[in-house]
Amino acid sequence: MADATNVNATVFGLSFAIYTLLIVAVGVYSARYARRSDEDYFLAGRSLGSWVSALSASASSESGWVTLGLVGVAFSSGVSAYWIIPGCLVGYLFNWFVLAGRLRDRSEALHALTIPDFFSLHFQERLPLLRVLSVVVILVAMMLYVAAQLAAAGKAFSVSIPGVSYVGGVLIGALIVLVYTTIGGFRAVCWTDFLQALLMVGTLVAFPVYLLYSHGGYEFIATQLQGADPGLLRFVPQKTGAAFFGFLLGAGALGINFGYPGQPHVLVRFMALKERRAARVGGVIAFVWALLVYWGAVTVGLMARAMTEAGAAWGDKMADPEMGLVISAMHMLPGVLSGCVLAAVLAAICSTADSQLVVAASSVANDIYARLFAKDGSGSHMIVNRVVVVAIGIGAVLLVIDKEIKVYDYVLSYGWAILGAAFGPQMILALLWRRASYAGCVAGMFAGFTTAIVWKLTYEPAETGVEVYNLPLAFAVALVLNVLISLLFPTGDRRTSGK
Repeated sequence: MADATNVNATVFGLSFAIYTLLIVAVGVYSARYARRSDEDYFLAGRSLGSWVSALSASASSESGWVTLGLVGVAFSSGVSAYWIIPGCLVGYLFNWFVLAGRLRDRSEALHALTIPDFFSLHFQERLPLLRVLSVVVILVAMMLYVAAQLAAAGKAFSVSIPGVSYVGGVLIGALIVLVYTTIGGFRAVCWTDFLQALLMVGTLVAFPVYLLYSHGGYEFIATQLQGADPGLLRFVPQKTGAAFFGFLLGAGALGINFGYPGQPHVLVRFMALKERRAARVGGVIAFVWALLVYWGAVTVGLMARAMTEAGAAWGDKMADPEMGLVISAMHMLPGVLSGCVLAAVLAAICSTADSQLVVAASSVANDIYARLFAKDGSGSHMIVNRVVVVAIGIGAVLLVIDKEIKVYDYVLSYGWAILGAAFGPQMILALLWRRASYAGCVAGMFAGFTTAIVWKLTYEPAETGVEVYNLPLAFAVALVLNVLISLLFPTGDRRTSGK
């Protein structure tokens, strides 16, 4: 038995190592293209087709909060976790079929390379207030966001690889991401995210289907959850009035949708599209991918809970429900397949962390250093970009190196909420409303940024009995303020093409 266990562990480690080397190799290979121009390093030369843009954008938005966090939510809360499907897919549809084509065309017309670049050039600002504010928002939010991904890596590695601690797992995850991101830039991120998206969807469809088939399907889930707690089988929680409204717009339901229009690591894929019509095909691909991934993550969480209630031998290891996917796979699959599951978890983590590092670093290198200081066209800001990638990675490590966090809550309440409220309303109005003004954009961005942070740090739901997710609230504040200030302080229609 010991020999079989050792062989399984060896196969597990070998399969995971092969995957890791493949991802790093893709990043190193893409470095040969990253040196050609700023547009190639930051936007892959605006050459992304439907498949690469759709899958890389999807993988970059669905991080460890899905493969770890959402599995944990389903394990703890039951079938109500399926609210996450409409809670995210509406955002996918709006992004791809309303924003993507418009942003692609407008950013090309402006020769904008980043989201701060887009806002600054779109409103033709003279003093770089909006550009600098955008960079500050990105740096703060991305640091928190990347930190959550590295914490997820720490958790995953610590329970799956013998002898690796949580701290060691954080460091391994950081090293893997930093190597190929630093070398290859945006093109490396897109190519690796494309591969990682395929691995994620394959794992989160095949594994839950296998679990359902081998344990009697949803009837097994219903039987075990009914015996444990009938409330786990309620799709709609027993809440009324403000409490139900708070749930509906919360981080476990429709409230997540408000974040999609404001995620720079997703929006930059739209800017990099080869042509506008690629957005329509990409939208269909992204929608189907997301539907499968969300269904799979929730179903794995429900199956892990059901098997734990049924007395699974590994049930005592489920102290942290966010480890449901990793632990169940390790004990139910052969080494090579469980290694693929861990690789899928790492894929979700890396595909978001790498994108966020590139966006944050390009904001500093392009929007601060190149635009404001190195105006002679020197290429030294490429070095700045890589230095910032490493610096942000180190900062993210330091944020979580001495503490484990709930990945789901940390991502959605900080990184996702801050970016969604600060950029989402401003992006929508800039692309869809001709009367949007420079003053309105500045006011809205600052209001969304500060409201998301202050509300999260000060509001105590225990005192009111109502959960109020900071993202929809901050989004609404930013949107209303932008509209009001734009009407009071118009700057005229400076757009050359709004469609």
